[in-house]
Parts: sequence; C-alpha cells; structure tokens
Amino acid sequence: MIKDTVIKIIAEQLEVEEETITPETNFVEDLEADSLDIFQVLSEIEDELDLVIETDENIETVQQLINHIKRVEGSEK
Repeated sequence: MIKDTVIKIIAEQLEVEEETITPETNFVEDLEADSLDIFQVLSEIEDELDLVIETDENIETVQQLINHIKRVEGSEK
C-alpha cells in the first residue's frame, strides 16, 4: 500500500518513529524537514515505487504526497 511505503520511507529518511507520522503530518512544521530532506524522501520513494515524481506543487503534508504519488501512478498506467 502506498501510504505504508511512504510512511516507512519518511521515517527512515528523517529518522523518526513511524507511529508519529500520520496523513496530516506536516513535513516542515512537524518533522522539521528542509528542502533537502524532502528531496531525499522523494528520491527514495521514486526508487522504491519505480516512478518519477516531478512536481512544482508545494507538498506540505504526508497526505498531499500520497495523493500526488497516486496521480503520478495513475498517469503512468
């Protein structure tokens, strides 16, 4: 499931507990992630899910990222 994969990767990359991450979690406010952290998370998700995430959207929450990935996956099918 995309949500579980995304949360696992975020937890690994940002060194936080998976249990602390919810769909409403904000990357900057809650996880104190900077743009490099977010880039690393996106890169790892691309590798894990074998897709390309190109976005000029301002993704602030975990749910926004999950929704974006679902759109990207849908457009590649």
